[in-house]
Amino acid sequence: MGVQKKDRLSPVVLSGLSCHHTCSIQQHVENYQGWDLQLMQLSQGRFEGRVTHFELEGLHLVRDHASQALLKRGGLDSTTVGFSFPLSRPDDPLICQGRRYAHAGVLAVMGDNLPEVRVAANLDLLSLSLDYQKLAILSGEAREVMDSLRAGPGYLPAASGYQALTLLFDLACQWLTLRPELVCRSALRDAFLGHVLDIVERGPVERMTPSVRKRVVDRAREVIDAQDGEPIAIPSVCHRIGVSRRKLQYCFQEYLGISPASYVRLVRLNAIHRTLARGDALHVQDEAVRWGFFHLGHFALEYRRLFGERPSQTLQRGRQNPAESG
Repeated sequence: MGVQKKDRLSPVVLSGLSCHHTCSIQQHVENYQGWDLQLMQLSQGRFEGRVTHFELEGLHLVRDHASQALLKRGGLDSTTVGFSFPLSRPDDPLICQGRRYAHAGVLAVMGDNLPEVRVAANLDLLSLSLDYQKLAILSGEAREVMDSLRAGPGYLPAASGYQALTLLFDLACQWLTLRPELVCRSALRDAFLGHVLDIVERGPVERMTPSVRKRVVDRAREVIDAQDGEPIAIPSVCHRIGVSRRKLQYCFQEYLGISPASYVRLVRLNAIHRTLARGDALHVQDEAVRWGFFHLGHFALEYRRLFGERPSQTLQRGRQNPAESG
């Protein structure tokens, strides 16, 4: 699964604050500091993103916005706990471990336990991460909730929106940019931690256990990924793992929100996009054929429909800006 246009990249680095406008998922991942992420674009259209990051006395904050629906997985350092707050109402439910969460809530993860999630397009997300032991000491009566995260990721339903948290982040960015010397970073950190502790103390944490159909999807994806670019028909996948096409269809729709055929197509298109965005390919046609697209006209149409640009445009940008294309 996968993860720039020079005139679109506008980093501002002042007193530890960085802000980047991104135009590919590869560039988006590179600027998502503190998290080891892999992204795959699912919805159709040109990718537009924004990533803002700063650190406050051991607390790392990353706010990101992505214009397209994404399949996201990855993790943190093993001793780190992370909380992801949706700052906007998602267009579609969050799909995680094959379960749907229609209402905005907080995803809490420990270390490298970030479950694979499908996030909606145009979601504004704030992720806060810090050393687990430091937060556990502050959690007091909510220590039991914190300890439960060691067993796996949790979901904390939100009682209301996060307007106050959004305002705090915006003000922090403003002061860190304009008058960083006036900012008491420890006090600002404690203000953000207050929001984390509020949601933890509110509890309870809902364990994000995989649905029963996850195993079927995992087995199918192992078969698909093992092809290393060679196209494989869905009936062949079904035969290899011993399930019917109908069952495989249900499992993929529940777990990822897309059909098996769509998943195979998206994996191939995203892989080609990564190579072109790095400027590694000699010719678009060669890369398309390598991933099983033998009708180049159909390939170009599908590529442009998904990414909002011609494959030749992606390759040209990758060659012009190799350092920025991942």
